[in-house]
Amino acid sequence: MNDCPPGPESADPGAAAHLPTRQRNALRLLLDKPSISPEEIARLDYRALERAPGVGKTSIAIIRAWLNAHGYELSGLPAGASSLRERQRKRKLERAIDYLRWHGYEVRRAR
Repeated sequence: MNDCPPGPESADPGAAAHLPTRQRNALRLLLDKPSISPEEIARLDYRALERAPGVGKTSIAIIRAWLNAHGYELSGLPAGASSLRERQRKRKLERAIDYLRWHGYEVRRAR
């Protein structure tokens, strides 16, 4: 194991050994490099990482935790933690409320 203290100074190729194999391989494929460092990954945008093959929500969470342990964070993180499905559901509900109001119904929100 690497006994380097966490932080930007530990951004050596050996630091990638602490990242699980699946995420490490996905990042190597994304960067097209045989070795990666936390510093290189921190330079990536969240959206680029999100679209990478083999990287899903769980992998992003693991990669972010790994980066945080080395003193880095991904750039371009989404502002809200709401999922796409939640946003779609909210839009659909708002359209339904507008439709009912348009047709003369009074819509009250539950408290």
